[in-house]
Amino acid sequence: MSRIAFLALLVGLLSVTPAFAQVVPIVSSVSAEGATEGKPFSLSVNLAQSQGVSKVVLFYREFGETEFRDIEMLLAGRSASVTLPAEIMKPPTIEYYVSVEMTNGVTRTHPIQSPAANPLRLTVQQANPKDLEVRLLSPEPGETVSAEELVVAISLFYASDAVDRKATRVYLDGVDVTSNVVIADEMLLYSPQTFPRALNLGTHFIKVELRDTQGRVYHTIENSFNLSTAAAIAAEKSRLRAGIAGQAEFRNEDLSSGSTSYARLDLRMNGSYGAMMFGGNVFLDNQEDPKRQPQNRYSFFGQTDFLRLHVGDAYPQFPTLLMSGKRVRGFSGNLMLGFFNLDVTLGQGTRSIEGAVDSSVVVDSSRIPSLPLNTRLVRGQTYEYFSQGTYARDFLAVRPSFGSGENFQLGFSYMKAKDDVGSVKYGITPQENVAVGSDILIAFDNQRFKLQGQAALTLNNTDISGGNFTDADYDSLEAQNKDLGKTLKQIRPIAESIITVNENLFPSNPVGEGLPGMSLEGSLTLNYLNNYIQAMYFRRGAAYRSLGNEYLQTDIEGFLISDRIRMFSNRVYLSISYEQKNDNTAETKRATTTYSNLSTAVTVTPLGFPAFTVGYGIYGRESDDLVGRPLLPDAQVSERRKSADEKTARIFVASNYDFNLGARQSLTVNASFSTREDNTFYNRDQKNDYIAATVTTTYQIPLRTTLGININTNESDLRLFTGSRAVDFRDTTTVFNYTTLIVGGQYRLLNDDLALALTVAPSFGDLKRTNVQFGTEYTISSRHSLELLVNYINNTDFADDMIAGLIYRFNF
Repeated sequence: MSRIAFLALLVGLLSVTPAFAQVVPIVSSVSAEGATEGKPFSLSVNLAQSQGVSKVVLFYREFGETEFRDIEMLLAGRSASVTLPAEIMKPPTIEYYVSVEMTNGVTRTHPIQSPAANPLRLTVQQANPKDLEVRLLSPEPGETVSAEELVVAISLFYASDAVDRKATRVYLDGVDVTSNVVIADEMLLYSPQTFPRALNLGTHFIKVELRDTQGRVYHTIENSFNLSTAAAIAAEKSRLRAGIAGQAEFRNEDLSSGSTSYARLDLRMNGSYGAMMFGGNVFLDNQEDPKRQPQNRYSFFGQTDFLRLHVGDAYPQFPTLLMSGKRVRGFSGNLMLGFFNLDVTLGQGTRSIEGAVDSSVVVDSSRIPSLPLNTRLVRGQTYEYFSQGTYARDFLAVRPSFGSGENFQLGFSYMKAKDDVGSVKYGITPQENVAVGSDILIAFDNQRFKLQGQAALTLNNTDISGGNFTDADYDSLEAQNKDLGKTLKQIRPIAESIITVNENLFPSNPVGEGLPGMSLEGSLTLNYLNNYIQAMYFRRGAAYRSLGNEYLQTDIEGFLISDRIRMFSNRVYLSISYEQKNDNTAETKRATTTYSNLSTAVTVTPLGFPAFTVGYGIYGRESDDLVGRPLLPDAQVSERRKSADEKTARIFVASNYDFNLGARQSLTVNASFSTREDNTFYNRDQKNDYIAATVTTTYQIPLRTTLGININTNESDLRLFTGSRAVDFRDTTTVFNYTTLIVGGQYRLLNDDLALALTVAPSFGDLKRTNVQFGTEYTISSRHSLELLVNYINNTDFADDMIAGLIYRFNF
């Protein structure tokens, strides 16, 4: 076999092997239930191990999008959690996958195979749009008000024309008080002081019932409030209130890769004094090591109605073109005056980790220019080879804005990230990044009409170790181009105050041809006539880069349009979305690749029958570059194909149903089927199927059982070219299939103070193992509990794993 053929075969084997090399799941379970439209959602994952885990990142995208966004999850022991922002929680689904970065540099994912092509799906329940038609202005839900100031105020300003406003019924503690309600324009007012109805102190309930023009019930809302006296409320506000909750954990992991013991303490504190609220979180870990990024985490905050101050680890919110999902340790502040606001973040994104010397060698003078970057001169011709460390990276972000964001807001942002060159001795290519941007929001009609936009410009320096240009460098530039050199000297003081100026600065002109250093996004949202329409345009330059959002896809331009249609009294929900984008924005590449994504879904929630969602999508990637068959001389090429030409069809089904059959049953079914057809010479066809079904039974006795099955099938094709003849190739197919059964139960006794749980989950096929989990939790008192967890994994192909832990939970 020729060298070229051997190398081609080796590259081909390496390209297919990683897809199925990871056979042991790093994530044992995911908690992602109860997502609702327009509300923040907490998602958590339990890891199969915490040994060797450096960072956990959640990649997520909204329905119909092709690009994933990222956010670092908060890692605490074997659990990692994150809160997704309310603005991205939109029906019908959020697609996501989990990436776990290990300390040895390996990245493991969940799902295991092709996570970006076959992500998990989080079903988002739609909010009832009728909730927006009636608003309880006073008292607010859960609010404590004084009996002297109690007034019930209801707004029908946004009520549909189908509502007969005069037929609205108001109930207080179940009693119809409509006859005492005063109707003023679009407002309904009720004052218990005016009418002979005495209310006791404590909790009370309000119900508002809208009726249509035919006299039928159109919609109902219910809220509660607490009634007290003015003196009692004043005394409560002046009283210092505080609470502490947390847990202490000891766990030992005896894995095939080694044994490690963990001791962790997690403390959470919240309190208030008058109008001020304060709190903090402290997480201590015995795995804290200066050779790793921080394992200990802490944060403390204090806030009022208009000011919030935060010290410690935070995930600051700025326009996504500048920063998204980035953890910063330091100071954050938010001033919220409405007409003027200010957001500031100052701290470190990464801490310094020193590198290590591997060896010292004497180098011949002729080889010195070709030495790799990870070398350092010691003396004479003696050089050290070293493993590079990590520089401390300082972050500064500032965003003043004008307007509350309800109908209008205009913001201006500045972000700077710079590696501290002196923070490590053994490091290479310290970087610096500056980004400036502006964003705007225009909305009206209760944000049914919303226009948003943002634009940003970046400058990057990929190596600031040599500092700024010297006077001699500027003189040399002036000698080559007098006008350019003179201009550079004039702007030198300003430029060097912004970013390090040397030969590693790019792009040299961020607003030059193709706008390489600029990015912009604009979207229009219309929420009318049971349609939620969104149109978006985006463009990100080829040289755009923000160290506050390192996973942002650049060199891309495209649009997205989607519609979510509510039908049949919101029992049917139809979603459709189309996105198209292409790279080569500056037209500097040989070819342009176009991406397209059509997504459709229908959600049905019939009365008395299972609710279900069915979706279909097709994703395409196509290049205009025509190439010949690999390894075939041009003279023998008789056929040319596109270097990228593939389509992936995806179908998913999700359903849940609660019913009684001898006991309370809850059935959940999820299935997804993905098929990729690759029309290039490599024939990289792929098929991934996933089916999961779980039934949970709750008995009248304190017993709950779970039966489930997960079926995973994965098949990947690849054509390997072995020589320069037309027949020198072979087709390979790699299969990775496994099935997991789940049998579990939980039983409570001692008046529910003691809970015993056992789950057995054997896996068959290409993944052979049996996962046995046993747990017991004992409630010592209302403020104290103990939990014992034991996880034994019987592995067929390597040593078994055993994980045992004891957790003490408390609150004061």
